Amino acid sequence: MQFDHRRAGGALLRAAGPIAVAVAVQSAGNLAFHALVGRMLDPAAYGALGALLAAMVMLGIPLGALQTAASAHAAAHGAGRATTLGTLRAVTLWTLPAGVLTLLCAPLLRDWFHLDGIAGAVQLAPYLIVAALLATARGLLLGTRRISAVAGTYLVATAVRLILGVGLALPFGVTGALAATLVSEVAALAWSVRVLVRDREAGSGTTLRPRAVGGAAVAVTGLFLFSTVDLLLARHHLAGAESGAYVAAATVAKTVLALPAAIMAAVFPRLVAAHGRPGRARTLLSASAAVAGPALFGAAVVAAVPALVLSVLYGDGYAGATTLVQVLSGVAGFTSLVTVLTNAALARRSWTTLVPWAGAVLEIGLIQLWHGSAAQIAACSAAALLPTLLLIAVVEGRAWTRRTPVLQGV
Repeated sequence: MQFDHRRAGGALLRAAGPIAVAVAVQSAGNLAFHALVGRMLDPAAYGALGALLAAMVMLGIPLGALQTAASAHAAAHGAGRATTLGTLRAVTLWTLPAGVLTLLCAPLLRDWFHLDGIAGAVQLAPYLIVAALLATARGLLLGTRRISAVAGTYLVATAVRLILGVGLALPFGVTGALAATLVSEVAALAWSVRVLVRDREAGSGTTLRPRAVGGAAVAVTGLFLFSTVDLLLARHHLAGAESGAYVAAATVAKTVLALPAAIMAAVFPRLVAAHGRPGRARTLLSASAAVAGPALFGAAVVAAVPALVLSVLYGDGYAGATTLVQVLSGVAGFTSLVTVLTNAALARRSWTTLVPWAGAVLEIGLIQLWHGSAAQIAACSAAALLPTLLLIAVVEGRAWTRRTPVLQGV
């Protein structure tokens, strides 16, 4: 039977619809959260909050590989009650030592981010464990094609975060805003587990293995580090108000990557199926258009009216960050191409998944040399993007356009 790339790809993109809508709502909710909380806090405090929120996401992103691995596991073995509970129990045991280590490092994190107290840094430990469990639960749902349930987890988390964020940030400042983020993830986890345990079937009873997560973890961690390390270093090197301006600009810019990331989750299986088959170059091009198209369009819109976006979201306190928004939006838009190509490398299990790691190292080195202003750090981020994108585009372009024999009977 001939493999129909176009029909398979269209089905996958249609299946991603509910998640794409939910992530779009979540992105709008995140901007609203930052806008509301940003108006409640002074720029220095908001800079600390933004850096800690980035650290929260950075801790959770490597665990996002659990979603990919759990999805594949559920597709192959089912996700009944026994499989779900066994897998979640195993993931808890895997991540508990990392959570304890993060807790022990809380004083170091407090000093690194120049925080007034330790309460904010302490919350990173439970967030790590909750993020791991939520990623796993979403993967199990995706593997059993319960797409609407996954979309529901994003909507629940967004609603809880907005409601609690406003209620807790006003009396408790940075600590309250972080607590709202943690509780929203707990609510999403409870939603997903409730759906999973309704299934009375035991499934195969097999649990997710650590080896299945390794390759995806390398790719996902490298991508996140490459796209976010500038924000973390900006908080360390810049003064309070200037770091707040960088965080505001980076938050607006990186929001354009949220929807493409949801689409990428649906496109990735298509890349896996297409590799090694005739027509795979067309598949990579269509995947690039589906993922990078919305990112580049969003970046162009934000870059065209940066002052308006900053004014609507943060008020007049960040009017000087318009150039930062333009530069960082462009970087975020083209970073989406790095994301597609890294996933293409993961689909064929290539060493090219390490390219974003090299890009992150280059970015760190450049920022360590030139960090006298927010503009310098943004320029270093852009300078690191160019060789990273060029290298991965050349390698993956050659791999996906190389001629292969037509497979018979496929």
